[in-house]
Amino acid sequence: MRLRSWWCNPAPPSVCAAVAVAPRVSHATARPDIATTSLVATGLAAAAWFGWRQRRTTLEGKQRGQEYSRFIAAAEASLDGFSILEAIRDSTGRITDFRIRYVNDNAKRLVGVYGDGLVGQTLRESIQDIESSGRLDRYRDVVETGLPMKDEYPVPPDTGWPATWVRYQAVKLEDGLAITCTDISSVKAAQTRYEQLVEFNDSIFQHAPFSIIATDVEGLITAMNFAAEKLSGYSRDELVGKASLTLLHDERELISASAETTPGEEALASGGFEVLTAGVRDGEMQEKEWTLVRRDGSRTPINLAMRAVTSDTGEIKGFVGIAFDITERRQMLQYVTHLATHDQLTGLVGRALLQDKTVEAVERARRYGTKVAVFVIDLDQFKRINDSLGHASGDQILIETASRLRRCVRSTDIVARVGGDEFVVVMPDITSVTDVEHCALNLLSRMSPEMLVDDQMVSVTTSVGICIYPDFAQDAKHLLKRADSAMYAAKESGRNQYQIFSEDMLKETADRLSMEHALRHALTNAELVLHYQPQISLTTGLITGVEALLRWNHPRLGNVPPSQFIPLAEETGLIVPIGEWVFMTACCEGKALQDEMGSDVTISVNLSPRQFQQRNLVQVIERALALSGLAPRHLEIEITENILMVNSGPNLDKLQQIRELGVRISIDDFGTGFCSFSYLLQYQVDRLKIDRSFIRQAGTDPNAAAVVRTIIAMSHGLAIRVVAEGVESDEQLRFLMRRRCDEAQGNYLGYPVSAKEFVSSMQGYSGINVMQNI
Repeated sequence: MRLRSWWCNPAPPSVCAAVAVAPRVSHATARPDIATTSLVATGLAAAAWFGWRQRRTTLEGKQRGQEYSRFIAAAEASLDGFSILEAIRDSTGRITDFRIRYVNDNAKRLVGVYGDGLVGQTLRESIQDIESSGRLDRYRDVVETGLPMKDEYPVPPDTGWPATWVRYQAVKLEDGLAITCTDISSVKAAQTRYEQLVEFNDSIFQHAPFSIIATDVEGLITAMNFAAEKLSGYSRDELVGKASLTLLHDERELISASAETTPGEEALASGGFEVLTAGVRDGEMQEKEWTLVRRDGSRTPINLAMRAVTSDTGEIKGFVGIAFDITERRQMLQYVTHLATHDQLTGLVGRALLQDKTVEAVERARRYGTKVAVFVIDLDQFKRINDSLGHASGDQILIETASRLRRCVRSTDIVARVGGDEFVVVMPDITSVTDVEHCALNLLSRMSPEMLVDDQMVSVTTSVGICIYPDFAQDAKHLLKRADSAMYAAKESGRNQYQIFSEDMLKETADRLSMEHALRHALTNAELVLHYQPQISLTTGLITGVEALLRWNHPRLGNVPPSQFIPLAEETGLIVPIGEWVFMTACCEGKALQDEMGSDVTISVNLSPRQFQQRNLVQVIERALALSGLAPRHLEIEITENILMVNSGPNLDKLQQIRELGVRISIDDFGTGFCSFSYLLQYQVDRLKIDRSFIRQAGTDPNAAAVVRTIIAMSHGLAIRVVAEGVESDEQLRFLMRRRCDEAQGNYLGYPVSAKEFVSSMQGYSGINVMQNI
C-alpha cells in the first residue's frame, strides 16, 4: 500500500499543467497525429507526477494541498477519461493485475459507473475481458519496458458501457500506468457510414446498366465499370491509367466535329479529347451522339453524356462520361421514319417524301441542264374491281402493281404511291421527249398482263399522265400537278394509254379551276335548278313518277353539262351541300307537283357514293320530308349498285334506316356493275333501272336484248319493279312492252323540264295506247 500513501498527497503543478493541456481527440476528425499528441500528453503527465514524487518530501503541507487541488481540477476538466493504475505483483515480482487509484468523471461516464466505486478495484474486477482481450499483457509490457501504448477496442455489448468503441493510450508511471481513454464511438460510426457509402457508390458505379468512364483533365482513363468493359470490348486493365478516352472514338468523326467550330489546321490539332469536353469545360453537361470504336474494330452508335468533376473551389479535377448503345433506338427511329415516309402496304415512297425527292431531282436537273419526267399512273376501274372482289384482293393488285413498277424503272428512279390506286414515277436525267415516250410505252406494256388474284386472273389497265421539266413546268409542285392533269386526260380519252402534258392542257386545267371556283358559289348565287323527267307506266300509260335531274346555268359558262360539274362536285366534296339542297328542293317541288297534278307521283332523287357516306344523311332526308310535307312513300332514292358492295354491313344499316322512314330504294344503271341478285334480296330493293346502254343496243345486239329480258324476268320473280331508262325510239318502247317491262323513261316519252314547266308540258299527254304498241 506504498502507492496509497503518496496517492493521497497533492499532485505537483507540473502534473496538473500536463493533464490540463492534454488534447481531446475530435470524434469527427480523428487522425493518427492527434492520437500521438494525446499519447505524448499522457506521458508528460506521468513524468510530471514522477517529478513531484521526488520533490514531495521538500514541500510544505499547505503547498502540497494546493498543488493536489490543481491536479484534480485539471484531470476533471479533461474531456477524455483519465485514470492512474498501480501494478499488483505476486511473490516472484510478476505483475498479475492493476489496481485503480484514480479515475476522473469522464472515465466514469465512459464506463457507465458513477461515484467512487471504481477506485480501489482491480482491472480484473472492473473489466471482464481485460485478460482475454490481451490488454492486461500489453499494460504489463508498458510497465516492464517503459514503452507507451495506444490501441482501439470495440466495447462488448454486454458490458453496459455507453461507448461502443474506445481508444486507450497508456504510459508508465513508476510502478503503474497513467491511462487516457477516449470515446471514439461517433468516429467509428462515421467511418462505418463512410465505408458503407463508398461501398454503395462503388456498387452503383460498377453495376450501373450504362457505361461509365472517368478520366483526368487530360482525358486519361482513370476508372471504368463493367458496362464500359462490355460496351468497348476492352478490360479495365488495358485502359485504366494507360489510354485516353479518344481511343474509343472515331478519329475522323472527332476531327469533323472540331472543324464545325474550329476551321482549318486548328481543327486537326484540337480534334481530340477537347471536342468531347468542349461544352463541359464551360460548366454544362454535354450530351451528343458519337460512334464508339470497339476493341475488335467494329463501330457502335452511342449516346455520350459528359460532365466535369470539380473541387470545392470549382477547379476541374476530371471528367465522367456516361454512354449507352443507341443501335436499337436508331433502328426504331429509322423504322418509324420509314413508316412516316413510305406506304405501308407496298413499301413505296409516300407523298411527303415524294415531294422532297422531286424537288431534289428538279434542282439537280437545273444545275446540270437535264430533264425530269414525272409519270402519274392510275389503275383503270380499280374501284369497281376493289368493290366486287373485296379489299383484300384489291390490296394484292396494288402490291403487284408496285412490284411491276419497280421492275420496269431504273434504280435511280423514284417510285411512289400517293393515293388509293395512284402511283408516281419520277425519272431524272432524261434527255429527250422520245425517251419519255419510250418509258411510257414500257410502263403500259409491263402493266397489261393479267394478275393472279385469289386463284383468278384479273385484267388491270392503267392510265398514265406525264409532265416534263423544264418543258411544261418550272418547279416540282407544278410538275406533279400537271402530270396529274395529263393522267385525267388519258382517262377521258379512253383509258389504257398515256398523255404528255401540253399547252392545250394548260387551258383545260385553267378552265377546270375556273369551273371549280364558280361551282363553289353556284348555290349561294341560285344558279342550280332541278328539272324533272316523267316515268311512264307501260301497263296504263300514265305518269307514275318523275326523276329530279340537277342542272347548272352559269352567267358566263352557260348551261354546264352534268357530266362535267357533277364529277367535279364529287371530287371537291361540294356534292354534300349540293345534295342537301337537292333533297330539300325535290321534296318541296315534288309535293307542289302532286298537288297541281292531283296525282301521287313518285319523286326520284339520285344519291352519289360520296353523299351516301355522309353521317347525317338519314337526318337530311327526314328533315326534307318534314318541311315539304311529302309523304315518305312517294320519295325514291336512286343509288348505284356499287354502293351495295362497299362496306356491306354499314351500308345495310343505313339503307335500313332510310327504309324505316318509309322511303323507297331504287338501283340506278343496273347491269353495268358487278352486283348480284342476292344483294337485291339482302337490301330489299323496290325498283331496278336498266342502264340506257342495254336499251340502246337491244334492237341490234342479241346479247343486249338477252340481258334486258333476263333482268326483267328475274326482277319480276323477286317482286321487284323494272324501269327502263334512256328510251329514245318507238322501236325500243315496243321491245320493252313486249318483254312486259313495268315502266320507261327517256326523251321519247318526255324531256326533262323545270317544275314550273312540267305540268304545262304534260297537259296534252293522255297516256300511251298500250294495246296499239304490242
